[in-house]
Amino acid sequence: MFNNFNFSKCLGLILVFTLMLLSDQAMAQRNHNRTGKTGTQVKAGDRNKVNGRQDAKTLDRDRSDARDDRQDAREDRADDRQEAKEERAEDRQEAKEELAEDRQEAREERAEDRQEAREDRWEDHHKRYKSLHRHGAVVVTLPVGHTRIVVGTTTYYYYGGVYYSYGPGGYVVISGPTGARLVVLPTGYVTVSFSGASYYYYYGTYYCYDPVAKAYIVVNAPAGVEVPALPNGYTTAVYNGETIYVVGTVRYRPVHRHGMTVYVVL
Repeated sequence: MFNNFNFSKCLGLILVFTLMLLSDQAMAQRNHNRTGKTGTQVKAGDRNKVNGRQDAKTLDRDRSDARDDRQDAREDRADDRQEAKEERAEDRQEAKEELAEDRQEAREERAEDRQEAREDRWEDHHKRYKSLHRHGAVVVTLPVGHTRIVVGTTTYYYYGGVYYSYGPGGYVVISGPTGARLVVLPTGYVTVSFSGASYYYYYGTYYCYDPVAKAYIVVNAPAGVEVPALPNGYTTAVYNGETIYVVGTVRYRPVHRHGMTVYVVL
C-alpha cells in the first residue's frame, strides 16, 4: 500500500513539473514572439525614417537642380538679349557708316557731275562761239533769216544770238543793245544767278526776263557776275597791273576755278 502511494505521489509531482515546464515554455515563446515583433516594427520604422530622409534629400536636390536650371535659363536669356542688343547696335552702326559712305559718294558724284557739266558748257561755248562772227567784225551781208529789232530810234539786226548794227562798210557785230527784247533766248545760253537775280548770258549779251512783257530784255552787264566764255574778238588791256579782257565797253577779269578759266565782270 505504501508503494502504491509513493508511486502516485511521484506521478503527481512529475505531472506538476511537466505542466509548469510547459507553462514556462509557452510564456517564453510568447515573450519571444512579442520581442521579435517589436524588433521588426522598430526596424521597419527605422527604414521608413531613412527612406523619408532620402526622399527629402532627393526632393531638395531636385529643387536645387530646378533652381539651377531656371538660373541658367535666365542667364541664357540675358546673354541672348545682350547679344541681340549688340548685334542691333552693330547693325545700326554699319547702316550709319554705309549711309555716310553713300552720301559721300553721292556728294562726290554730284561734284564730278557739276565739274563735267562746267567743262561741257565751257567746251560747248567755245566750240559754238568759234562758228560765230567776231565782235567788231564787219559783214557785208546779213545772215538769211535775220530779224529787225528797234530800240528807241535805232534799228538793229539779230540772228542766232548775234546782234548787228549798220555802219560804214556794212554791218558791225556788237553786243545786244540795252532794251532789246527777245521772245526766245538763243540756243546755248547760260543761266547765272547773282545778287538774288537770274541773268541769261550768251555771246557777250545779258538778259533778264520781264514777266509783264513776257520777253527777255537785254540789260547792262552786272558787275561781279561770272561767265564761262567770252565772244570772239575781245581785246586785252592792263588794269591794276593785271591783264584783263574787253568786249565792247565791258571789262572782264580772268579767274581760275575748278581747273578752268571764268570771267568776272569788273
